[in-house]
Amino acid sequence: MLPRSAWLLMVSCFLGACAATPAGSTSTIVVTTSSVATTVTTSPPRPCPPAPFGIGYLPININEAGFDPGGAEPDVWTSVGGSTTTFFGRTDGTVAIALIRGTLPAVDWPGDKGETTVDGVRAAVGPHPDGTWVMGWYHDPAERCDLYTMVFYPPWDPSEVERVILSMVRVPG
Repeated sequence: MLPRSAWLLMVSCFLGACAATPAGSTSTIVVTTSSVATTVTTSPPRPCPPAPFGIGYLPININEAGFDPGGAEPDVWTSVGGSTTTFFGRTDGTVAIALIRGTLPAVDWPGDKGETTVDGVRAAVGPHPDGTWVMGWYHDPAERCDLYTMVFYPPWDPSEVERVILSMVRVPG
């Protein structure tokens, strides 16, 4: 249904056309409408650089060197667009730790959370129902690349998780 102003315009054009049309002629009124489609293209966010943290303690069977994360399937923690993940693997080839820059924990965990500090800022840490231990923190101004998640894939002893976290230091970069 057309708005009242459009109807009035059409009727006045029609009446004007009828009055000005000589006998035996016909008039046609053409109403056109147009719409303009706009497309918004968004590109994925640019990846953040690797997290500027060194880990001073890793259990004996875990390291970053020699581990190929190419076979690791992205999961809810590591598949966030624009984030960069540093993986630490076990000697058996499985993922032990994912240190992710560019996102806070992608899934909130309903269990108990503790509080710790990383580079002088508060961090939440706790077990997640999927069997992982997760820590999340951010540095001001809390832009995307200031957000961090650290995931400890099972099996982990809580005291070893704590020891790894306490050994973290910020490195230049």
